[in-house]
Amino acid sequence: MNLFVYLVTDDKYFKDRDLVSTIEQALQGGATAIQYRFKNKSARQMYEELLVLRELTKRYGADLVVNDRVDLAMAVGADGVHVGKQDLPPDVVRKIVGDSMYIGYSVNSVEELKEVDHLPIDYIGFGSVYETTTKENYKLVGIEGLRQAVKLTSKPIVAIGGITHYRVKKVLEAGAKGIAVVSAILGFEDVKKATQSLVEACRSVHRERFFMP
Repeated sequence: MNLFVYLVTDDKYFKDRDLVSTIEQALQGGATAIQYRFKNKSARQMYEELLVLRELTKRYGADLVVNDRVDLAMAVGADGVHVGKQDLPPDVVRKIVGDSMYIGYSVNSVEELKEVDHLPIDYIGFGSVYETTTKENYKLVGIEGLRQAVKLTSKPIVAIGGITHYRVKKVLEAGAKGIAVVSAILGFEDVKKATQSLVEACRSVHRERFFMP
């Protein structure tokens, strides 16, 4: 499980750009995981795209995670599946996937985290840490909420929501094990460069943390 720089796809960013070449640019820039998340495609189209992305992520040594669709994740041999409150419950997902992949779960508040920490999930997507334009209806947890969440669980937390390269330092110092982003990469024409900027911001925090005297 390598969710250090975790790109989540979104329908609105692929209206006029090619999915595969865009994802490859992000992988070239250093993205460590890709979450395939689309709401307006047929199962057949998603399956065919995922087959291509599965080979692509393997080539770059990155993880492939499928949002919501456990069936598609199993069909293409994804590394992980990500679910939320409106999807199949994590214990049901675990029965289906066994140990073949890891399970992520979206949490939108500290209170909710307390209720789900016992579930068979491997990481928690926590946010929105900052204001975001990607989702219309979201709860703002803030950086302080992130700090509290990290203290409440032993599971790795991936922060999401409004994270940009200049906010990476605060997010990682708050205890997040990784950052999940959409517009911070896909909102730029040069996807590779945008990804590199995030990766470098993450690495600089780790250099400070582990190598400063």
